[in-house]
Amino acid sequence: MKTKFTKIAMSAALATAALALPQAAFAQATLIVDVDQIYKESVAGKNGSAQLEAKYGARLRDLQTKLEAAVKTWNDQIEAAKKVVKPDGSVPDATRDALQKAQADLNQARGAFDETRQEINYLSQYVQLQIVDKLVPITEKIRKDRKGDLVIPRNGVLAFDPANDITVASMQQLNATLTTVSITPPQQNQPAAGGTAAPARPATTTPPAKPQPQSR
Repeated sequence: MKTKFTKIAMSAALATAALALPQAAFAQATLIVDVDQIYKESVAGKNGSAQLEAKYGARLRDLQTKLEAAVKTWNDQIEAAKKVVKPDGSVPDATRDALQKAQADLNQARGAFDETRQEINYLSQYVQLQIVDKLVPITEKIRKDRKGDLVIPRNGVLAFDPANDITVASMQQLNATLTTVSITPPQQNQPAAGGTAAPARPATTTPPAKPQPQSR
C-alpha cells in the first residue's frame, strides 16, 4: 500500500510540475522593453528633443499664438454678424467682408501651424528611427544572454513580470553607444512639398491638439 501511495504521490508531483513548467518558461521567454520611455529618457532621445526645441520651439509657439488670435477674431466676427443679420439671412457688405477676411486669416494661420507641426513630427520620427536601429541589436543580445524567446514593447502588454523588463539594461547599453542623433534626414527621405512622407517606422508621440474655432 505504501509503495502504491508513493507512486501516486510522485505521479501527482510530476503532473503538477509539468503544468507549471510552460508558465514559468513563458514568463522567462517574453522580455519587455518600454520603447517610449527610451525615446524620452535616453541620452540620444534627449539630444534629439533638444535639437528640435532649439530649431522649432520658438517658431511653433509663435504660430500657435497667431492661430489662437485668428480663432478669437473669427469667433468675434461671428458674434458681430449675429447682431446685424437680416431676416433673409444676409449681412451688410462690410460684415461679410470682415467675415471673409477673418476666415482667410484663420486658414492661413492654421496652415502655417500645421505645416510646422508636421515637419516637427516627421523629424521626431527620424530621431526615433535612429534610436530603434541601435536598440534592436541591443535587445537581441540581451534576449540571447537571458535565453529569452522574444522581446515585445511595453505599450503592447497589459501585464507582465517586472523581472522580465529589460528597459533599464537596454537604455544603459544604448546610452553607451548612441549619444547624439541627427534631425536632418537623407535628402531622398525628405517629404515633398505638401506631402506626408515619413520614415519607415511610425512614431508613438502624439502631436499637440490644435485650437478650433468656437462657433456659436
